Amino acid sequence: MNLPLNEALSYHVPENAVDHVTRLVKKSRIQLRITRQRVTKFGDFRPSQNGHPHRVSVNGNLNKYEFLLVFLHEVAHLRVYQSCGKFAKPHGREWKQSYGELIREFIDHGCFQKHLAEVLLKYSYHVKSAGIANTEAAKILRCFDDHRESDNSWKFLEELSMQGSFQTRNGRLFRKTEKLRTRYKCLCLKTNSVYLIHQDARVFPVHVPLS
Repeated sequence: MNLPLNEALSYHVPENAVDHVTRLVKKSRIQLRITRQRVTKFGDFRPSQNGHPHRVSVNGNLNKYEFLLVFLHEVAHLRVYQSCGKFAKPHGREWKQSYGELIREFIDHGCFQKHLAEVLLKYSYHVKSAGIANTEAAKILRCFDDHRESDNSWKFLEELSMQGSFQTRNGRLFRKTEKLRTRYKCLCLKTNSVYLIHQDARVFPVHVPLS
């Protein structure tokens, strides 16, 4: 049985953000989907079509502050779509402005831990990355992971050397091969398939000799 929206959100966003996210979902007529971990992305936005509402999905394995930021990232896409249509650049000037405004709005609501809020406030006026936030904020966000991933064994994919091998949270093994803007081409060592994985993805370095 599906939980009421505010109850489901209580497991995924900071407590004082639940009501604000709930109102935003209802006001924007969003169908919010909380998914299992996806290796290639943290969330996505799908515009309304064929009578269906706008759809936003966010990976359910993220910590509460990451989840909130990814949600706001996708809502920014929705707002740009509503104001500029489908031809706007995915992470262009309009998206950066909208994402920054949403971050500041939720900072004003007291939804972020104080140290994180200070870093995010500066970032909100200079949004440059298509990821969750900048490197400084990403390192603070790592502190809020559960105990299994908060130690120094887990790294950002960006921190691994090229051709380094790693394991994702779902146990799959990859090798980092090539940089493409904010993502890396990574080779799945079991299937030889290539995936694009974001530089801020949390991974566990392992040693797999090059064949």
